[in-house]
Amino acid sequence: MPEAVPGAVYVPEVRTARIERGDSLWAISRRTYGDGDRYTAIYDANQDQIRDPDLIYPGQVFVLPAEDAIDAVQDGKRG
Repeated sequence: MPEAVPGAVYVPEVRTARIERGDSLWAISRRTYGDGDRYTAIYDANQDQIRDPDLIYPGQVFVLPAEDAIDAVQDGKRG
């Protein structure tokens, strides 16, 4: 994280994935996070675009949550 500058707002980098033919949330999760089971984080972050996590379409662009954000949510669910 960059050094704080008075009056400045830190905006974290947002990663995205453009869906291609043959993609699945599980495959994107495995490529991005090394674990396909984290596909639910992608689904949760993109519910405005995804009605059914088994049906995604080429051309859609999904936000990929940062790994530390996923870990924080999962830790909150456990604790």
